[in-house]
Amino acid sequence: MKKLPLFFLVILAGFLSSCEEGTQPCYPIDNNRIIIQVLNQEGKDLLDQTNKLAFSSNQIKIYYERNGSLEEFYNGQMTNMRRNFRIIPPETGEDFYSMEVILDTEKTVIQWNASEADTLFANIVPIGDPNYCPTRMIKEVYHEGELKWGGSTSMTGRGFTIVKEL
Repeated sequence: MKKLPLFFLVILAGFLSSCEEGTQPCYPIDNNRIIIQVLNQEGKDLLDQTNKLAFSSNQIKIYYERNGSLEEFYNGQMTNMRRNFRIIPPETGEDFYSMEVILDTEKTVIQWNASEADTLFANIVPIGDPNYCPTRMIKEVYHEGELKWGGSTSMTGRGFTIVKEL
C-alpha cells in the first residue's frame, strides 16, 4: 500500500516532464490530391472496368519527376493506394468513375498502359510554418499546357476531366 503513492508520483513526474508548454502537435496534411474523370471522345468512361475500352487499373502507374528523372511510385505497404491512386466508383447521382491521384511533385506522369500517358504539372506551394509543421497545397494543375484546376476555377472541388483520343 505504501508503494501506491510512489507509483502515482512517478506517473505524475512522467506527465510533467514529457510536455513542453505552448507546443501543439503537428499533423501535416498535404493538400495534394486531385480527382480526374477520364472519358473518350464519345463520352465513354475509361475508368469503368466493365467497359472493354477502359484502362485496366492493374496497368496504371504513377511517375514523379525527382532530380530530373521520372521515378515510378509503388508502396506495397499501403492497402488502398499502392501506386498513389485509386479508382472511385460512381456516387449517388453520378454516372462516371473517377480517379484520385496524389501529386507529390510538380511533374506527375500517369501511365495508363504501354502506349498511353498523360503529364500533369502542378503548382505546389508550402503553407504553414516550414520549421515546425511543413505542409503543402496545390494551387493549380495543368494538363497539356491547359489550366485544368485552380483555386478560383472550380466551385465543385479539386477535379477535372481528361478526354482521351483513342
